Amino acid sequence: MYAHLNALVLADYLGADVMLPPSVYRESFSKYFSMDLKKNEVKWTPADTGALLDVDAIQAHYAQKGIKVLRTAPYESFPDCMHPQDAFPRYNMPDVHKDQIVRLGDTYLQSMHIWYIWDRAAEKILAKHKQLVAAGHPPNTTVVLDLPCPFLSIMTLTCMEAAQEAATALKFNRTIVQMARTIINGMRGAGIARYNGAHLRLEKDAVDWARILGGFKKYLAEYARSFAAAGFNKRKDLYIASGLLSYNASQEMKDMLTFLEPHSRSVQYKEMYLPAGMLNSLNPEQEALVDFLVLANSDNFVGLGSSTFSVYLREYRVLLGHARLADVFVDTSRIGTDALFERCTHFAPLDTTAVGSWHKPTL
Repeated sequence: MYAHLNALVLADYLGADVMLPPSVYRESFSKYFSMDLKKNEVKWTPADTGALLDVDAIQAHYAQKGIKVLRTAPYESFPDCMHPQDAFPRYNMPDVHKDQIVRLGDTYLQSMHIWYIWDRAAEKILAKHKQLVAAGHPPNTTVVLDLPCPFLSIMTLTCMEAAQEAATALKFNRTIVQMARTIINGMRGAGIARYNGAHLRLEKDAVDWARILGGFKKYLAEYARSFAAAGFNKRKDLYIASGLLSYNASQEMKDMLTFLEPHSRSVQYKEMYLPAGMLNSLNPEQEALVDFLVLANSDNFVGLGSSTFSVYLREYRVLLGHARLADVFVDTSRIGTDALFERCTHFAPLDTTAVGSWHKPTL
């Protein structure tokens, strides 16, 4: 979501139309992920942007500002997502000649001040336009600014109003939203009107995080400490986001439920309320979005400081009206992402009393 949010923010500042960045998904949470290509097992596959987002709703929102939001075009070839810093998507756009395209590289994880990236983009666009006119093209010829993965490219603390608007405009796939509602209504039917939430990152693709934090036992101990800080206890039920059952890691799931027993009255998860066939029809990122939307309605939430899922959810929950203090993160400072995330992941007011002036997102 942060790639889409950054693209919308930059388009807003430039006053430009924007093509939504591609959505990608990993084939499974069971594959080991590493930036060492010799060890990495994870492969990323492109998906229609509508698999996660309600594109029609996003288009309608930005149309009011005179900005056209375009669906992701078909690909001539898809870039290698293991090299996101130069992963320029090659779209099949018959109406755009290659001479109209100018590339703006060095954006991935760069956490740039909004006016710095604006200056870089504007300089590239104006130079290309001058070049086109000098070559005989009409003055109104469109210039296409091409970026590689814009993930965490903008320091959102320098453009909070636009970042908040973009996050509010990012509506989610209606089918996924309905699945989340089914889970919430199912829990209510079971007598669970209020619940705590946790993002349990125990799948194989995240095993390196446990290793960096001192091993699996230490990792779980940090979760237990965060549960206590968030006030989790056996008087309230707990909903968990986990991908373990998506690849039939049943023993690992049993071990996790045993670990969670002292921290909740009961443990709830999506597989209890959605048929296996329905879940099997989803890719892993869609399954994660189901959990995201259910967790958005939890009273207190425990997440992982190095996870963009957790930090995006924290911000989204603030937009919904939850206090920031209701969310506690496992300390993952040893992983080294804290400073970057502090600059680039905020999009909800740091003063939660300011939320009231915006239309809150709804589930």
